[in-house]
Amino acid sequence: MRRGLVGLVGFALAFGRALAGHAHAADSVHLACNNFPPHKIEQPADDGYAGFDIDIVGEALGRIGWSTEISFMPWKRALELAERGQYDGLCSCSHTKEREAKLLFSDELGAVSVGLFARSPDALAGIGSVADLKGRKVVTVGGYNLEAELITAGAKVEATASDKNALDMLVAGNVDLLYGYELTTKHFIASDPRSSSIAYREVRRNPYYFCLSRAMPGAAAAMQGFNRSLKDMAADGTVQSILDRYNVTFR
Repeated sequence: MRRGLVGLVGFALAFGRALAGHAHAADSVHLACNNFPPHKIEQPADDGYAGFDIDIVGEALGRIGWSTEISFMPWKRALELAERGQYDGLCSCSHTKEREAKLLFSDELGAVSVGLFARSPDALAGIGSVADLKGRKVVTVGGYNLEAELITAGAKVEATASDKNALDMLVAGNVDLLYGYELTTKHFIASDPRSSSIAYREVRRNPYYFCLSRAMPGAAAAMQGFNRSLKDMAADGTVQSILDRYNVTFR
């Protein structure tokens, strides 16, 4: 009887290790991302940097045994597919009450500057908040939480597919203002000689998060593990090291 029990325990341990090995090999998170440099970079430069959000998320997931697969697409499509469960999540996203039904949000990754861009400082005169944009023609990226803010304020909203498209529309004079994220829009301004006179005014700071689809099997446990990793990375200096690589000091 004892020999049979030992054999049964040995089989159970071996079978458990085999299952664990199989699960580890299969643990890949497929994320939908928009091109949002320097957070998320669809076409890295010669330095190979993929974006600090992708680096932080990849490291945090890697510490709990998950690999990442990234697919780039316009933001609105990425959000829709993640909410439907066709992708496991998003590289990063802002929180809204409406998104809570379909997405899980991590602890805060960071907080970025959100504001208004204009072709000259004069165009920003008299604007203190989004509420002052009633009747103004403003471009933002379709599906961003910023779009809903503009609609509520009564702005004439032009929704476009990407931050680069939004800047092009502002520079071309198709809109009065651009409502967007400072780091990303200034990234595109830096490489566009037409944008040398663009002015910026911050409206608020926007916290953002890593997001998983609630439809992903094991999403809650994965998010708990991610948050533990993120806390450890902040404590051991890994997060700061990644941000330093991109010369980012927004946190």
